Amino acid sequence: MAALKKAFTAQHPLSATFEFTMADSAINTGGASANFNAAGAGVFDVIALPAGGVMVGGSVAVEVVSNDATTATISVGDSGVANRYVNAANLKAVATTLFTLTGFKHAGEELRITITNGTGGATTGTVRVTALFIIDGRIDAALN
Repeated sequence: MAALKKAFTAQHPLSATFEFTMADSAINTGGASANFNAAGAGVFDVIALPAGGVMVGGSVAVEVVSNDATTATISVGDSGVANRYVNAANLKAVATTLFTLTGFKHAGEELRITITNGTGGATTGTVRVTALFIIDGRIDAALN
């Protein structure tokens, strides 16, 4: 068994934010322009994550509720697991949902959101997705 040594180095976490309204559109994972308020599900890559990136925090903050006539949810993950960090958070209530931290080390996948609207056509709704991550092996400071 190897003798372990204490850590003498550290790094600052990085953060990235993607904010949108339900009236906005973006290029979906299929390469087409799509509205966030469309009926059914839309899947969008929204934050580029570096290889070796590990989530240490994050959230989905609903600042203005969606007025979809039935349901509206958001899941946050990546191309491997669509709900790795958030599973079907309600977009029809002002709230902040914290990421579930898994320890997963990204190989360069982007942070992906899946928006699911019941009827579509929402005219209100503002959402902020924030990712806080480190990069495995990076050193910003010496601790001694």
